Amino acid sequence: MILRRFIVPKLAAVIQSWLARCCLSLAFGLFSLAAQADLRAQAQAIFGDGSRPVAEPAAAEVALGRKLFFDARIGVDGTSCASCHAAEHGGADGRATAIGAFGRQGSRNTPTIVDIVPQIAMHWTGDRRSLAHQAISSLTAPPAYAHETQQAAVNRMTELADLKADFERVYGEVSAENWGRALTAYQQALTTESDFDRFLQGRADLGEAAKRGLQNFMQIGCAGCHSGPLLGGQSYQKFGLVADYTRYTGSAEDIGRQQHTGKASDYRVFKVPPLKHAVQTAPYFHDGSVSQLSAAIDIMAKVQLGQTLSPAQVSDMVAFLTAASAPMPALLSPPELNRE
Repeated sequence: MILRRFIVPKLAAVIQSWLARCCLSLAFGLFSLAAQADLRAQAQAIFGDGSRPVAEPAAAEVALGRKLFFDARIGVDGTSCASCHAAEHGGADGRATAIGAFGRQGSRNTPTIVDIVPQIAMHWTGDRRSLAHQAISSLTAPPAYAHETQQAAVNRMTELADLKADFERVYGEVSAENWGRALTAYQQALTTESDFDRFLQGRADLGEAAKRGLQNFMQIGCAGCHSGPLLGGQSYQKFGLVADYTRYTGSAEDIGRQQHTGKASDYRVFKVPPLKHAVQTAPYFHDGSVSQLSAAIDIMAKVQLGQTLSPAQVSDMVAFLTAASAPMPALLSPPELNRE
């Protein structure tokens, strides 16, 4: 009788309490899964499914492009592609603006070459139509290889017996066009997979701060321009839509894409930069005028969206962009050169 009057009711109460907690935990878990699935679906609609670019360049072309990329014998003064694109700086150079041949100071910040496709065009103003166009133009660009003519650059490569043999094996001859093809293949191969990519694929979750940052990134309006698999690179936009950005960055005047097109409507218009490796490629903006990613986020909200973000919102967006970044690919390193 004592067992039935006292112990059984207490045991029943314990069991009921345990069942209630289990139900609450299950309900919360299901809610969290649903919320995560909804966030993923929203993100997939804006950024894609997290898959890599379709292009699969031939291994021989990639190997030649890699060799050319790091070869300091081709430029007039020893400058190479690798002079401005290093793994330790996220595929960029860590400077406000590039320093090229003979120490010439460029006017614009160096973008990463990792996860560089797909994009609408190359350079901040889109004055290079493609990777090949950029590579070929660099042969005679004063801040880059600084040759007087494309033929002078071709002659230099032809004089190097190992390069001549490599070109002939892969393409049949040394030419500016084949230089562009090889470097295009190499850069197409410089791809990574981030935590955010895996989240979009449905293979991983994001941390709570990163998820809040992603939600804010989409809701506040950042994703209106920074969309697609690279979080940008798909459009042009005026820098300073609602406020003069120079008030916040201290930048000198730069007319942007207008310099390339001559159109008044392109005044202060730049290509929207990809943000996939933003945490690794400071400083920021076309002139490298801002050194901290948190400051760059705060400024963009003000001058593009007319919004003032809280420190917590900025911190969460940094967490999101950290999840969107990834370690540099092993290919972004010098090959073992055979110059016999």
